[in-house]
Amino acid sequence: MNINMLVDWGIAFVDKEGSFYCGTSEVQKDNAVLINNVADLTVYLGDIHTRQSSEFIVNGGLYPAHNLIVTDQYDLADLGVEGKNVSPQLTKKLYDCVKNRKSGLIVPRHVFFQDYNGEEYPRVAFRFEQIEETFGIKRLNAREFLDGDIEYIVNAKHMFNGVGLQSTEWIGRVEGVPDMEMNAITLLKQKYGQGEGLSINFTGVVMGICLYQSASNTKQIFPKAEVNVIADGCTHLVYAPLGIESEEIGDLVARKMCQQVGINYITTGEYMGGKEY
Repeated sequence: MNINMLVDWGIAFVDKEGSFYCGTSEVQKDNAVLINNVADLTVYLGDIHTRQSSEFIVNGGLYPAHNLIVTDQYDLADLGVEGKNVSPQLTKKLYDCVKNRKSGLIVPRHVFFQDYNGEEYPRVAFRFEQIEETFGIKRLNAREFLDGDIEYIVNAKHMFNGVGLQSTEWIGRVEGVPDMEMNAITLLKQKYGQGEGLSINFTGVVMGICLYQSASNTKQIFPKAEVNVIADGCTHLVYAPLGIESEEIGDLVARKMCQQVGINYITTGEYMGGKEY
């Protein structure tokens, strides 16, 4: 079973007009398409936020506004990203690969409470229907997935570790919010246990943050699976204060980080081998 994990391949991150463009190249996009084309299942781990997100610079956070629900994509000058694209939808080359596949959306319970700040009555960030509208996809039917009828899943997230979960059961039942804390990985765990026979491949942005955290946690969840980071299908973190001053150094650091946790760090060509594409 070949599973392709697309990490933050949204327009806001990887297209040049994106509000939080990370430097992704067309070659990296093309390599991600090649990897995706041999997958049995594609899972898109994509950020989703409202205008009030505590991540955003205008709200006291670290990052430019990005990946807004569709109903919040207005008056972008007020968010400091005028003229930019804040959409979380997959970049076109990858969207074209999956748009006609049988699909489903899953929004983990904690994502609805991402801006909780100790309130007695926690505020829900958005309605499920708003996320469906934003990605143009209906909520996942878990039974269809377990029966093998789903080929593409959008897994909304807001944390760096896109496969991680956060307990919110103490909040209690909230109308319109899932009662159970689960994500796409929960269903894969139910179906494949320790992951024997799975090949789980990661591409996306950026290597040193969301991509690495998601891949390393996946390896812990599925210790018997083959987990691969496709080096030339990823955008690397180049950051001089950390001593990562070039793509070459970034590549070396990423390789060593992956080796420490049992992840294969390989190129598209090395992965494809004899596969047809």
